[in-house]
Amino acid sequence: MAQAPVPQPVGSVSELMVQILRPTSDAVFYIATRTPATEAEWRDLQARTLTLAESANLLMMPERARGRDQWMKDARRLLDAGRAAFEAARAKDVARLEALNDQLYESCVACHTHFRPGYGRRP
Repeated sequence: MAQAPVPQPVGSVSELMVQILRPTSDAVFYIATRTPATEAEWRDLQARTLTLAESANLLMMPERARGRDQWMKDARRLLDAGRAAFEAARAKDVARLEALNDQLYESCVACHTHFRPGYGRRP
């Protein structure tokens, strides 16, 4: 019986943050001013929120988590917020997306507090 392949990270955590998490989270953070108006825009938002949720799974890969309990807790918070955002986007529920801003923001801040002390502070 063939052994299942082991997931291998391609990009760094920093690349995930800058190239995937930041732009996909912005779709939720700015939903009030960038509300989808067409079916194509709603599909794009759904893709972004799905990517946001699935990115949490990428952060939980063994090579990235390395057994760090807090890392997994923080990634789980992102997964929960991302999943809720994806469900709200599928329902085209702008009010629910707006209500998720705090939950998503807190998931980001918690992780940065634990793993990027001083993040966002100017020198």
